[in-house]
Amino acid sequence: MSRVSGFGQYKDDFFNKLNFRFEKGKAILDVGCGPGTDAEIFIKAYGLNFYGIDVYEDENIKKSNLKFKIGTIYDIPYKESFFNYVFSHDVIHHIDDYQRKENYIKGLRELRRVCKKGGYVIIVEGNRYNPLFYPHMVKMRGHEHLAHSVFKEIVEKVFAKDNIRFKFFEAHSYPFLLPIFKAYEALMEKFSPKMFLSYNVAIIEKA
Repeated sequence: MSRVSGFGQYKDDFFNKLNFRFEKGKAILDVGCGPGTDAEIFIKAYGLNFYGIDVYEDENIKKSNLKFKIGTIYDIPYKESFFNYVFSHDVIHHIDDYQRKENYIKGLRELRRVCKKGGYVIIVEGNRYNPLFYPHMVKMRGHEHLAHSVFKEIVEKVFAKDNIRFKFFEAHSYPFLLPIFKAYEALMEKFSPKMFLSYNVAIIEKA
């Protein structure tokens, strides 16, 4: 697929490593879209019909012409089998600070509900024990990221009837010394166990 470029170092790296072939003109739901920072990529780079939901309406969303509704991952305000793609990036770990698997599972089931048969649910979560994420995001900022094993467990439980493809990669936003950090990423992806790479990804084709 063609490379994503022009959206900033982190976004370009992230979507190129995600390496998913979206079909132009299809509908995508961004669950927990925040200010809509990924909307531009979905629209301009992939030509998708963008929809977003979140628990609040960000000021950037208010100023845009994006299709947006207030909603939660537990209660997505769309009918069953509505979207070709359902995208969730670093949302699951925010829905329960106590890391209760039953609540993660409830949220994942709602993602599956609104996805069409033959469509894709794409779930991306930061890995709790990544060497950069753990001290910065988990300890300093209090993000209860999921461990690699927990991520796989809950995805396999909810999407047991579907075609699941897991992938794991390293991607971060770097304020300086980019060549050094890019070398770090390359070494991590080549030599590190998957349980330490920064992103856990599940790409699920709904049966």
